[in-house]
Amino acid sequence: MSKLTQFQDFIRSNGKDLTGVDVPVVLSNEEAKLPELNFTFGWTIEIGVSEHEHGGHCPSGIKCGSASNAYDDANNKAKEYVSGQNSLFNDRFIKILGPDVAENFLIKDRGLKSAPETYVGSKVCYNCSGSGKQNCGSCHGSGSTSCSGCSGSGRNHVTRYENNRTVHTTETCSSCWGSGSKTCYNCSGSGKVTCRTCDGGGYLYFSYTIDGEAKRSTKWEYNTSDYHEWTSDYVKKTGLKIVHHLDDITEVDVKGALDGCTFIYAFKAKLPTLQFTANIDNVDTTLCFGGNKNSTHDAGGVYDPAVWSVAQKLAGGSKSNDKAALSTPAVKNIIEANETNTSIALLEENWVSSDIKDAVVSNYQTLVTQLKKQSVKGIAPKMIGSMFKFAFLFLTIGILFAVMYPTFTQETAYRMSVTQIPEWMLALVTMKFGLFGLPAWCNYLFIIGLFWLSYKGIQKWYWKNIGQGKIWLLALSLTLLVPHIGFTLYYNGIEVIQHTLEITNALMAASLLVGLYVVVIGTKLPNKWYTKVAGFIAGIGVYCGLHYGLFILNSRIGFIENHDRYPYEMLQSLRPGTLFMAENLIEWAMLTVIFAYFLTRRQFWLKAKTEVADYDSPVLLKSMNMEK
Repeated sequence: MSKLTQFQDFIRSNGKDLTGVDVPVVLSNEEAKLPELNFTFGWTIEIGVSEHEHGGHCPSGIKCGSASNAYDDANNKAKEYVSGQNSLFNDRFIKILGPDVAENFLIKDRGLKSAPETYVGSKVCYNCSGSGKQNCGSCHGSGSTSCSGCSGSGRNHVTRYENNRTVHTTETCSSCWGSGSKTCYNCSGSGKVTCRTCDGGGYLYFSYTIDGEAKRSTKWEYNTSDYHEWTSDYVKKTGLKIVHHLDDITEVDVKGALDGCTFIYAFKAKLPTLQFTANIDNVDTTLCFGGNKNSTHDAGGVYDPAVWSVAQKLAGGSKSNDKAALSTPAVKNIIEANETNTSIALLEENWVSSDIKDAVVSNYQTLVTQLKKQSVKGIAPKMIGSMFKFAFLFLTIGILFAVMYPTFTQETAYRMSVTQIPEWMLALVTMKFGLFGLPAWCNYLFIIGLFWLSYKGIQKWYWKNIGQGKIWLLALSLTLLVPHIGFTLYYNGIEVIQHTLEITNALMAASLLVGLYVVVIGTKLPNKWYTKVAGFIAGIGVYCGLHYGLFILNSRIGFIENHDRYPYEMLQSLRPGTLFMAENLIEWAMLTVIFAYFLTRRQFWLKAKTEVADYDSPVLLKSMNMEK
């Protein structure tokens, strides 16, 4: 089988695996090429002097007297290396860099070890001024310390019982024998100790080494007209793996550079290449293979028609076409490479051209935009409806609680509200009081701990991935609200127990408010509009019947004393509850907005995730931020 037939079969079979369709490539004009490439690259060596402090220890090296003399000698030697007068340093660098040159000309910046020479200098210790001694820290140079037995007075107060009476007197201190001081144990009375900075030597030692760093300097060239513009990029990516052999390795003299401190190498290499003319749908392109293993370095976009036949249907309005395109390996790999900013051979070797790649990505972004719009379609009216629903729910709960404990609700205005949280938190942070009777500084432990728990809890249990800014904002909000909610429930719960429960008032309020849910359910359950109207009328009938029944029972039981003013007294039973909700208007509004916003968004997000998951595309879930 000829190379031409072999490569044509490879392209067709590989293309079918990638795209799912046959790739009708016809190869012709097989031509072997052996272009000669020129490479010029190397390093610029930067040389500098580094200082190392050794304290009172003198390192091995060339002793140069003072530290300034050692520094000057090291810099003078570095200038010799830079000027090329001393080849030792340059030869050593060539030896270190040699393996990089021989194995791979895709060199990187290299940190180089110091030169063999070390210049050592000394200077008088700044701590002891060269004496090797410093004042004792225990006695501050005096040689003695105050007696701890008598606090330096020389005498001690003594109390004795003599002749049936208590006698107070003083006696000479037995520890210092009345002197009031004792010999310092640290310096044995001399007042001086060995200097810790120079270890008693009186001098500090510094060493100076000449260090180098190799900075990459590379230029790629080719000197044949029978080649393509992409050659230099391809050589950079593949390195010596594609080069048949290297010859004429020479060091180049670079004018204007730092003479011996710049190493530039010139190479000549040959790149064996097999080139074809590829015809796809009556369009010709050039396809090239290079290197000993026939690695493709320019496939001429031979998969463009096959990939585009699938990808052009993406985001066209058909879910089945979208799923088919996203499951096609070539389309899937192009999208994943773009989303993760990675390289794939399909694009690097030009099996698919950049124009097709851009078109595929554009269609995919259109699909993502369409799905994002669908995921929030109708969310505004749904959220408004939820706000009414939760507002009435919390109103009902609040009024029922208030009418059950009317004496408790009368004191609502005197309790801490959510508007006082900033003031409470400020007092907590400024440590004006301590939580749970603990020291005030423990407040910070509670705040930091609660913030950390909130942060980790949001990361783990929030239903979708959100940015760091939103996580911090939610964690801060929880840190502020959770203590308020917790303390409110705890202390108010204890206080509620001490108040009388009014069952009758609760039943009256429940009949007025909870009974309205019968009307809502009667309207919501039927599917068709005319049955909804019938359900609404039936709900009104049930609601009215409930209250008529309560009115008849009241004449016998008398839960409302003035039966003649039954409707008025019935509404009056709600008065404590309405006053309670008015006092807690801000809390009521906050609960309504929080529940309506988060629960509605979660409902829409879960619905959207179910629809997106049906595409069976991990990269689509990532683009929609739905991996979690």
